[in-house]
Amino acid sequence: MVPDYVRPNLRSLGIAGFKIPQWEVRGEQVTPGSEYERVSIATYTTHDHKPIRALWEEAFEHPTATAEQSRFDLAKIAVFAGFDPRIDQIDFEKDFYPAIMEALFKCESWIAVVMITDLLARKYRFNVPGTKANLNWTRRMQRSIAQLRSNPKEQKRMRLIHELLARTGRV
Repeated sequence: MVPDYVRPNLRSLGIAGFKIPQWEVRGEQVTPGSEYERVSIATYTTHDHKPIRALWEEAFEHPTATAEQSRFDLAKIAVFAGFDPRIDQIDFEKDFYPAIMEALFKCESWIAVVMITDLLARKYRFNVPGTKANLNWTRRMQRSIAQLRSNPKEQKRMRLIHELLARTGRV
């Protein structure tokens, strides 16, 4: 968690702070993106988080010991995107992914950032905090840009992202 003094100090210096929707909670309520400070950077994940697709798989497809935490985080992301928090019956690709991307792009933050793993709906990680494993920070994208560009599924995803960026005024 971010200490209470950090945000006011960043604000006083005109420095953008992060807004991670599943952490932006007042009381029990997820803060709507329309209430984010303009001088902020919104994102669902950083290099220290599991990608959203990994959370989904862990929560609903192949439950693990941390499945409850994944469901809890996904429920908050769902509320941020305008869904009911009970999302176990919706389709990730058809319903959840487009809605959460649109919600992020619609928020008031000056910048909306999507990790490459979330942009491409991948589940692998580049970093696992608190580990010294030889695999940490060694992971690379499994496909080249040329391979991604020629893949019909990725083309469809990028068309969706472009449409959402245009619709939300971020193009």
